[in-house]
Amino acid sequence: MVLAKLKDLKIGFMMGHEQFSEKKPTLVMIHGAGGRSQIWQGQINPLKHSLNTLALDLPGHGKTNGPGKNRVDEYAHWLGEILSALFQEPVFLMGHSMGGAIVQETALLYPKLLKGIILEGTGPRLQVAPMFLENFLNRFEETIDTVIGYAYAPGADQSMIREGAKLMKEAGPKVVHDDFLACDRFDRRKDLEKIDLPCLIICGEKDMLTPPSLSKGLHESIRGSMLKILPSVGHFAMIENYKAFNQSIRDFILAVYK
Repeated sequence: MVLAKLKDLKIGFMMGHEQFSEKKPTLVMIHGAGGRSQIWQGQINPLKHSLNTLALDLPGHGKTNGPGKNRVDEYAHWLGEILSALFQEPVFLMGHSMGGAIVQETALLYPKLLKGIILEGTGPRLQVAPMFLENFLNRFEETIDTVIGYAYAPGADQSMIREGAKLMKEAGPKVVHDDFLACDRFDRRKDLEKIDLPCLIICGEKDMLTPPSLSKGLHESIRGSMLKILPSVGHFAMIENYKAFNQSIRDFILAVYK
């Protein structure tokens, strides 16, 4: 049913099993700026034995029709419509970086659609240096290489870094620029206390793009939230140490769902 609806809506996605089980909780995953559902490969199949897993391409990304957006709330309204169309029961929603901002926004706008939220490598405010915004349009590939260079922990596999840069470059200058503009415009610091959902906040100890201090700020502001800092990994914790990341996700969701 979910698979047929996704195809009807012409949304790009990756999923674990084509048939979702009513006995399992459902986890929907949202990528970050310039990303696509592919970044969740380390979660889609490993977690499918415990959860119904689904990763979506945002508008203008991957195989989802565009254009992209330049405001987080616009992505959240789109996501709210999609979740309403796909599911009759609330789901767990996980977002990385800009995706984490979208999850926060969705939790504030559409809380009844959600069973719980997971915020990875994100913050309540995501400022972007003006130089980067300008250079995404004028010096695109070089700027992507710089950003991705900061995204992984020191000593990370170079093939992993190259693949991350390649994936973001495929999104194109306008989409990437507008995504980072959406991040720069995002600020929910005054509203986080309104989130009343089970919440896991997870980040890499070596994250230089959204440092652990941002995750700690989320944890302090969202009542009842849990904070997990994974050692020796950077901004893409779900790729750099997918086993520890997945265990944290599974434990949180199954504890809430039971």
